[in-house]
Amino acid sequence: MDLKRCPNGHFYDGEKFPSCPHCAGGAPAGGGNVTVPFNEMGGGAQRGDMETVTMPADGIPTPPSPPIPVAPKPVPTDDAKTIGFFGVVPGAAGEAAVEPVVGWLVCTEGKRRGQEYRLKAGRNFIGRSPNMDVALEGETSVSREGHAIVAYEPHQSIFIAQPGSASELFYLNGNVVLSAVQIKRNDRLQLGDVELMLIPCCDENFKWEKKAE
Repeated sequence: MDLKRCPNGHFYDGEKFPSCPHCAGGAPAGGGNVTVPFNEMGGGAQRGDMETVTMPADGIPTPPSPPIPVAPKPVPTDDAKTIGFFGVVPGAAGEAAVEPVVGWLVCTEGKRRGQEYRLKAGRNFIGRSPNMDVALEGETSVSREGHAIVAYEPHQSIFIAQPGSASELFYLNGNVVLSAVQIKRNDRLQLGDVELMLIPCCDENFKWEKKAE
């Protein structure tokens, strides 16, 4: 290579061009590919970068085509509400759909004595917060959230009581519950000053999934 520099500061190969291709429009016969140093390249070229461009017969180099932008793939979303084991039953006109009840907890001691609480398939969280499945509002001896959990397991049709996320203890028929334990009809749960009695709807004699078939 016979590297030359024209009065305008352009570098070029004297073996391929009789004069500066950028100033005089010279080009190798029939055009061709020429390596251009970084200071003659546009965009964000860095020192040491070299770019091969097509040099047509008219001596005006053709820059490489810019990359075609690729749109990012959309992130999949799943905002659908989880449907319970038994699905939902459409309500009457103007009424919301309901999930079939599997049993009740009836308050036998406490400020809400005589009130019943619906249980659904899966886990039912007990606490005094209004967003609990079994909301014992106003019962200050009960943890706000997750004092205890009563779950209905539909395959075996059994009820299970287990501790929630709270640090307070609760009792089943007078015995402290430290892990999951099965509970049966008329069993009593003691949470602070509140006593709840289990009244099943689903058992070995009745299951919603059989009814649906």
